[in-house]
Amino acid sequence: MIRVLALILVTSIAGAQDLLVKNARVITCAGSDLKIGCVLIKGGKIAEVGEKVEAAGVPVIDGRGKVVMPGFVLPHTSAGLDGRNQNEMVPVTPYVSVLDAIDPSLPFFEDCLRDGNLSICVMPGNRTMIAGMGRVVRPWGATVESMTVAAEPGLKISVAPTSGNRAAWIAKLRAELEKGRRALEKQELEGKVGDNERTGNIALDLEAMGAKKRQLALFRLLKGDLRAHVVCQTAGDVLQAQKLAAEFKLKTLLVCGPNTWRAAKHLAKEKIPVVLSSTMVIRETDTETGEEIERIIPKIFHDAGVKFAITTSTGNLGGRYAWYQAACLVRYGMSREDALAAVTRIPAELIGIGARKGSIEPGKDGDVLILTDDPLSGRAWVEQAVIGGEVVYERSRAPRLAEVFGGGK
Repeated sequence: MIRVLALILVTSIAGAQDLLVKNARVITCAGSDLKIGCVLIKGGKIAEVGEKVEAAGVPVIDGRGKVVMPGFVLPHTSAGLDGRNQNEMVPVTPYVSVLDAIDPSLPFFEDCLRDGNLSICVMPGNRTMIAGMGRVVRPWGATVESMTVAAEPGLKISVAPTSGNRAAWIAKLRAELEKGRRALEKQELEGKVGDNERTGNIALDLEAMGAKKRQLALFRLLKGDLRAHVVCQTAGDVLQAQKLAAEFKLKTLLVCGPNTWRAAKHLAKEKIPVVLSSTMVIRETDTETGEEIERIIPKIFHDAGVKFAITTSTGNLGGRYAWYQAACLVRYGMSREDALAAVTRIPAELIGIGARKGSIEPGKDGDVLILTDDPLSGRAWVEQAVIGGEVVYERSRAPRLAEVFGGGK
């Protein structure tokens, strides 16, 4: 009911694809910031960024005393799925898609607007060996199709076993990929479409060759048309993921848990960017001295020279908020610019939407946040959220905040 009411209220203030935000501090995440500047959105795209921008007949938001920045980008989450429709009881399901499990009515998406997460890469959960197709969505829309930013960011694979022997899990995963490769080779040999008749669109060409729908996603992965989002929980998992990628010529994005920290130098040497979890600190016991050792995961990766994005989670204190994650990165020694990039520009690049999202610069989508304060101050609220030039969230009209704070103020 609250979600429906929120949709009705926000619809009453939305509708403009053109918008001018003026007199605000602008954090671009693409170069120099503006102490007082303007952002002009035309036709849903950022048209101009500067100290003084004029646009006749365009709705105006006076951002005096406010901060404008790009929306946060979540590079990996399984939130937003109807748990009843997840496929984690079956180990190999490359043919399914989160399209059929994302529930736009879940409070998660309303929370994302309030938290400033405007682009969200929703992937299947971690308990499946070869899961299904993910989807990048915005937290706004009545249907999954209307929320979609990118329909096919990649397939989910886990090299970390949910139970049992690690070697057996990897052997099974390798066997499934090998079986898929043999089936693809057989399909290509028997296919009815000659090389000179192929369109160059791998999905269409595979269908023309008679590939079954249950095979298409795995075949496309093996042909390099899709990226594998590979979950790794240990440094050994990272090495196994690399071996599989080399053996089967897979494009991969590694999603690394905190215990992968021992692979940081290797990842830096190989120039492999990764997505880090929201768990920033772990404590281990030294086997020789018995002393407890604190390991700050993003600092280890940063000091090693690994390019990384960081995602959020409801599983730990503060981990829900991208601003909190960025503030922690600064505390652990990263520059302000690099910390903000880890929750905006870099995750957008890693999930394939960097040409559209992650920074405020001409040509990119008009997805911006208007904050009450600096995002790293610990005092900032999302005052307004803008997607494609439309104001889709206003703090003063948020029903859930109104219950607690009296009008959300």
